[in-house]
Amino acid sequence: MRLALSFAAALLVAAPVLANETAAPAALERAPRQGEVLRDTGGRLIGKVYQAQPSGAVLAIVNGATVRIPANTLSIVDGKLVTTLTKSEALKLK
Repeated sequence: MRLALSFAAALLVAAPVLANETAAPAALERAPRQGEVLRDTGGRLIGKVYQAQPSGAVLAIVNGATVRIPANTLSIVDGKLVTTLTKSEALKLK
């Protein structure tokens, strides 16, 4: 009985931690879509989304190269996917 209570208590403590590890960042109001255009904050074209990752980051095709754009640089502005990175900064991440 004591072992069962200890196990149940451990699950109660671990559940919020496990939930946070698997959840994507809640920074975006919607998930990026494959093929969606990615722009910088000035509205200039950076590339196209190849794949959205569970972490919230996206893989984008920028000048023919696949680049991982971190989730913390992404936002949705007027319904468009925007990154705080410039094209040259994004290309340095490949």
